[in-house]
Amino acid sequence: MTEGNADFRRGYEAGYSRGFTAGKTTFGNRFEGVSIIIPTFNKKEMLRECLDSIEAHTEHPYEVIVVDNGSEDGTAEMLRQRRGNLRFTVHPRNLGFARAVNTGLMMAKGNYLLLLNNDVLVTERWLSQMLACLKECPGAAAVGPVTNYIGGEQQIQVPYADIRGMREFAAAYNRKDPSKWWDTDRLVGFCLLFSRKTFEETGYLDEGYEIGNFEDDDWMVRLRFQGKRLKIAGDTFVHHYGSVTMKGLGPQGFFETNSRNENFFTDKWGSPHEALQRMKSQFRASAGSRRMADFFPPERWVQNCNGRVYRMAYGMKYPVAWQLVTDDIRNEAVRLSVVDLVQFPTGPEITASQELTAMKRRKDDVETIYRDAAGQLYLTDRGERRYLISKYTCRAWCYSYPEYENALAEHAELPEGLPILPPVRILSEDL
Repeated sequence: MTEGNADFRRGYEAGYSRGFTAGKTTFGNRFEGVSIIIPTFNKKEMLRECLDSIEAHTEHPYEVIVVDNGSEDGTAEMLRQRRGNLRFTVHPRNLGFARAVNTGLMMAKGNYLLLLNNDVLVTERWLSQMLACLKECPGAAAVGPVTNYIGGEQQIQVPYADIRGMREFAAAYNRKDPSKWWDTDRLVGFCLLFSRKTFEETGYLDEGYEIGNFEDDDWMVRLRFQGKRLKIAGDTFVHHYGSVTMKGLGPQGFFETNSRNENFFTDKWGSPHEALQRMKSQFRASAGSRRMADFFPPERWVQNCNGRVYRMAYGMKYPVAWQLVTDDIRNEAVRLSVVDLVQFPTGPEITASQELTAMKRRKDDVETIYRDAAGQLYLTDRGERRYLISKYTCRAWCYSYPEYENALAEHAELPEGLPILPPVRILSEDL
C-alpha cells in the first residue's frame, strides 16, 4: 500500500468512526420501555391479529419491530398502513428466524427486549406481569409466560375452545402472584423477555440454525453457562397457535430442517448439561456475573462486520493496521458481532510488523491445544487448563485439532479454569 493510500485509509477510518459515533448517539437513544421484536413470514392476517392484541392489552411503554422475511402475501403493505409505535424492515428473502430476530435486536431502542412469534395473541396485563417477574426476582435474566401450546414446562391445560373463551380465561387467570414464578432450565423463544444488559452480555442468536428451531435452545445454554437464572411467570398466560411457520414447510421440510438444526446444536455443544453441571460445582461464586466474553480463548485474531481485524488478547482488543493484515491473518480471524466486540476495551493500534511477530511467538508458546486419554480438549491459559466444550469449538476458533493424545503429565496438575465455548456464527453483514 502506498503512503498516499495509507493516508486515505486513515482519514477514511477517522471519518467513519466519527460518523458511527454520531449515528449511535442519535439512533441509539434508549427508552425505558420494551422493544417487542416479531419475525414474520407469509402470515399477514395472523400477524395483524397479533399486533391488534398488543395494542389492546399493553399498558407499559413499548415499541413494536416487525422483521418481514420476504413475505409474498402483502405483509409489508399491511404494515405500511398501520399507525402507532411500529417500525419494520423487509428482508429480500426468508433468511430464517435467527437472522430476523437479530435484525430486530439491532434495531431495538428499549431497555428491555421481548421476542414474540407472529402466531401469539397477548392478553390482559401480560407485559406488566412478565416485567414484574424479571425485575423482582434476584438474578433473573429471562422470563417466559405459560401458554396452551408449546413444548416443555410452559404448557398448561386450558378450558376454552375458541378465541372469545381464551380472552375470558386469560382475563381471569392473569393476576399477579409471585408464588407462581419458578426457575427453569429452558425457556422457549415464542415469547421471551430479557433486559438489554442480558443481551449485551450474551450476544445475538446463532445464525447457523437455518429457518428455525434450536436457536433459542442455543441461547438458553449460553445464559446458563453465565450462571443466569431463567424464570417462568406462571401467573401470566398468552395464547399460542403454535409452529405455524414451521408447519408451512410440510412434514418432509420440517423433518429435514429440524434434523439439520439438531445436528448443528449437538456438533456445537456436545453434552452441554454435563459441562454445566461440572462448571456449577467449581464456579458457583461467580454465577450470574459472567459474560460470554469470559468464555472466549485468551488470544485470537477476530474481525468485525467491516472486515477490521483485531488481536483479541487477555480482555483487550487491538486494531491491526490494514497494511499489516495478511491473508493468513484474515483467514484465521473469527467473525464477531459488534455486541461481542464491545465487551473488550480497545487498545492502541498495532502498526509495526515487529508487534505481530512478538504476538505470534507468544501465541505459539502458550496456545497449545492438547488432548487427554479420554479425548477431552484443553488449552493452557495463565496457569490454568481450560477445556474446549466440543471439537466444533476447536475448529470455530481456528485451532488445529490434535488427532492423538498429546497431553503431558504436568497438564493434569493445573487447576481448571472456565471452559472455552464456541463463538456465535454470524452471517448478517451488518451486525
